[in-house]
Amino acid sequence: MQFGFMSSVCPPLTLAELIDKAKHYNYEHLELRVEWNHGHGVELDSTPRQLSEARARLADSGIALSCIATGVRFIDVDVQKRAEQVELLKRYIELSEKMGAKNIRIFGDPVPKTPVEVAQTLNWEADGIRACDGLAGEAGVALCLETHGNLIASYVAEVLYRAEAQHTFVNWHAAHHVRHGQPVDVAYVHLRDKIRHAHVNFGDNGPLPDTEKDSLAFLAQDGYTGFVSIEVINPPDSDVTLQRHAELYAAL
Repeated sequence: MQFGFMSSVCPPLTLAELIDKAKHYNYEHLELRVEWNHGHGVELDSTPRQLSEARARLADSGIALSCIATGVRFIDVDVQKRAEQVELLKRYIELSEKMGAKNIRIFGDPVPKTPVEVAQTLNWEADGIRACDGLAGEAGVALCLETHGNLIASYVAEVLYRAEAQHTFVNWHAAHHVRHGQPVDVAYVHLRDKIRHAHVNFGDNGPLPDTEKDSLAFLAQDGYTGFVSIEVINPPDSDVTLQRHAELYAAL
């Protein structure tokens, strides 16, 4: 597997500075969080020249662009707002193709509590994915639905099944579904062979948390060759976070 980090670890840094951090701590890829005014400069309103220069900088560095992390989700009760999210994702597919990004992260939470509402929400998410799945495939990009919030692993697997997705996979963030009562081993039954990207957070101190250790162990046992990305949002000291995660991952 390939280890990297999301720009949320170092929000103010430019792309050049993120690349320097990756090289310094021996990370292999970067994940860029868009929509949050990070310093990397890769956004929907970036100029063609800016995107071309950013892609060339990454290519020259040898640091892969693993993912464009969006906040897109298709679960609003308003049909027009869901349609707007579909069009937004299509624009991110175009952006990812221009940048040579491998994956696009999308969301599907929060999920309501009653069975009827859950079924409707999963259907809406599947409809949105179905509308964009083929376009993503043509662009050579994978959509990755995250196990985020209360969108537990079994729900994610059901969405992909309902969407009949060919180019949509999973961004696995185990800590979320564990907080909602679904253990790592149970979740992995639903996610196995569907994961293209994963998020981890090793905490601020102490040993590697069991949730992260167990999820990485399952991936390693299956010979996972995809991306694992640190998602720590706005830490007080990004260098401490990057060094800690690099050391704990190396110790595995």
